[in-house]
Amino acid sequence: MSSEYSPAINSPAIMITDNEALEKAAQRWQEVDVIALDTEFIRTDTFYPILALVQLCDGETTWLLDPIALPKPQGLIDLLANPKVVKVLHSCSEDLETLAHSLGQLPDPLFDTQTAAAYCGLGFSVGYRGVVKELAGVELDKHETRSDWLQRPLSDSQLSYAAEDVHYLLPVYQALVEQLESQQRLSWVEDEMLGKLANSRRVQPPEKYYTRVKGAWKLDGRGLAILQALTTWREGEARQENRPRGRIIADKDLLPISFLKPPLNMGQLKGTNVLHPRELRLYGEKILSIFAEIEDNDGKGFPALLPKAIPREHGSMLKSCRKLVVAAAEKMELAPEVLARKVDLEFLVRSIAYGEVQLPEVLASGWRYDAVGESLLSHASELQAGTKTDEK
Repeated sequence: MSSEYSPAINSPAIMITDNEALEKAAQRWQEVDVIALDTEFIRTDTFYPILALVQLCDGETTWLLDPIALPKPQGLIDLLANPKVVKVLHSCSEDLETLAHSLGQLPDPLFDTQTAAAYCGLGFSVGYRGVVKELAGVELDKHETRSDWLQRPLSDSQLSYAAEDVHYLLPVYQALVEQLESQQRLSWVEDEMLGKLANSRRVQPPEKYYTRVKGAWKLDGRGLAILQALTTWREGEARQENRPRGRIIADKDLLPISFLKPPLNMGQLKGTNVLHPRELRLYGEKILSIFAEIEDNDGKGFPALLPKAIPREHGSMLKSCRKLVVAAAEKMELAPEVLARKVDLEFLVRSIAYGEVQLPEVLASGWRYDAVGESLLSHASELQAGTKTDEK
């Protein structure tokens, strides 16, 4: 199923480090219907990713744009916003975050070859090397994946790797579009792309981060209020100082702190042995003030309790729902995760256990509802009815 395409890069990529080169390249970018795009970024010691390189290819020419030399490349920003040019990326989530933060613009319209490959039945979360081998017939070397992309000058090896990342994207895109059209699934991918862009534009409020902390569902209202205040404060610190959340206080440490009961003093906080001495010295007083504030609220405005974990006795329900999804996916020659993820099935089983049977949003409409959602809803209702019968 490989496409005819140059198995090697025959000409060196064009470096863009000044406005004259950018303007020349941008004229070409605005004339094409589709362009391959990738980014290299670093976020080891920062909250926000640092954009280090942008690679583009129109099928004939490859460009490597240096955002350190051109921090606000208007020609690239205009391309990202051009509704007439499809931007093709592979596994684009982190690229979207990086471009949105660094340039203030998402690539729209978007086509993610990893998502498209999954819809074609090539596997869930298949890597770039995998799709290139399958669809372009080229075996790529794996190198420079942990490179320092902020160093200048970039090495020849880095430049070669960066160019490879976009050189084969367009033939992969063309092969995927042909297959999707033959399977009548192209509209599915287009809908998924709209969803990805919408999610990237939707910034989660700092005060909602507490819902992402593992094990937060175990806390009562007071504990959740403490965790919410801690994570909201930490989010502000991380963004203001541009440091990773874990470099301030890790999630795994915030949770046991939230279980502590007030009143709380520095000696008690130190005695928990949860915090590193440096964390205790820098943030101990802030943590104590958060506890005092929650205590003063006297239960007012506590967050609603989070959904509980699935009861152990309902594990068989989760397995039976998973079995139904696997069977449907096999008929469609898709990975089961394309139809429904584990979190989706857990949502469904939790609704059986604790309330009215309800499908997660992703399964409640569209092609997934037809493919598996309707069957899951019926199956879940039968499971709940059986549970109620057993209770009598």
